Amino acid sequence: MNKALQRNLRLYPWYVGLFHAYFWLPVYFLFFNSQLDLSNVLYLASIYFASVVIIEVPSGWFSDTFGRKKTLVTASCFLCVAYSIFIFANSFEQFMIAQIFLAAGIAFNSGTDTSFLLETTQALDNEEAYGPCEAKAMKFNFLGTASAAVLGGLAAIPDYRGAYVLSLVGGIGLLIFTLRFKEPLQRVKEGRTNIFKQIESCFGLLRNVRLLWLSVFAVFIIVINHIPYEFYQPYIEELAKKHNAIKATPFLSSVHLTLTMLIASWIASRSIRIKNKIGTNTTLLSAAGLQIAMIATMHFFMSIPAAVITLLRSCPRALMTAPLNVAVAPNVPASKRATFLSLQSLFGRLGYSLTLASFASAAGGGEWPAIAKMLGWGMWGGLAGFAILLITSRRAK
Repeated sequence: MNKALQRNLRLYPWYVGLFHAYFWLPVYFLFFNSQLDLSNVLYLASIYFASVVIIEVPSGWFSDTFGRKKTLVTASCFLCVAYSIFIFANSFEQFMIAQIFLAAGIAFNSGTDTSFLLETTQALDNEEAYGPCEAKAMKFNFLGTASAAVLGGLAAIPDYRGAYVLSLVGGIGLLIFTLRFKEPLQRVKEGRTNIFKQIESCFGLLRNVRLLWLSVFAVFIIVINHIPYEFYQPYIEELAKKHNAIKATPFLSSVHLTLTMLIASWIASRSIRIKNKIGTNTTLLSAAGLQIAMIATMHFFMSIPAAVITLLRSCPRALMTAPLNVAVAPNVPASKRATFLSLQSLFGRLGYSLTLASFASAAGGGEWPAIAKMLGWGMWGGLAGFAILLITSRRAK
């Protein structure tokens, strides 16, 4: 039993790295935009986030009820289906179906992965290892994305679909990893809580002011973290046009993403040490402030130095993920943990889905001027949210 659980700890960082080996990430916006107009590309992104919203809480309930391993296996299967559809998609409807399966894969992993790690350390009577293991996993997360960005960018040069072929191969490997996991805790088969009572009990936990503040922060950071993520590709494309290097856009995008992830992996590996030195709230607020600065840079400046600065755009997520999980997960009962974490993701992605839908309806005009305007809206909204969190942070300590 202990050997199997120790294997969980050995495999988990590699699982996280492979799960986040998004070979399609450097080119997905360009791929969609090569087949569809800007408005439909943004609607596809909105559909993805809306689908995650719909699937998020049922996936958390499934995880809390039937187990972490079954949920992670299901997530891997959904990703394989999504990538298979993307390879052959050539219409809005086909892309939409693929986006829904991709959303299901992401949702079934969300919250379950960190719950799986925490419960493995608890089953080994070694819970103090959870924080360092989570930081290591986040390092592998960004290294996996960095490695995949290089390969995906190269595979996309002849055809954008090449990146999705590599993603499918990675998805099959991911499924093999999940099948080797050992379920850390026995689930209770009798008297299972139905999903509505589960949700109600999770909201009851928010009477704890600390958990409430952390949950509001989690929702806020999901929204602002995704704004630079969504628009960095057209930013690189516009910069390439400015310097007569438009044909090199997929390569430049993949190099930019790779360097971004390598920097983020270094930050992620040190995130728990940073949190231990300056405190959880300061760490989280620093991450939010840095992300708002990235959005402002993309809004105001179109230059090579600005593109270099935006290499820091994944550092906020790297800095805050492990400290946030360590602050939240151990303080939520195991029977509610994945559902609670899924609710945080749900409201964050719902907020971003609504943001994207609003952006799409106002896109109009030229492509880059419209995107620059959206970045401006994101910057001012981010500043307002940051001010509220800063003012309330003292009470939430």
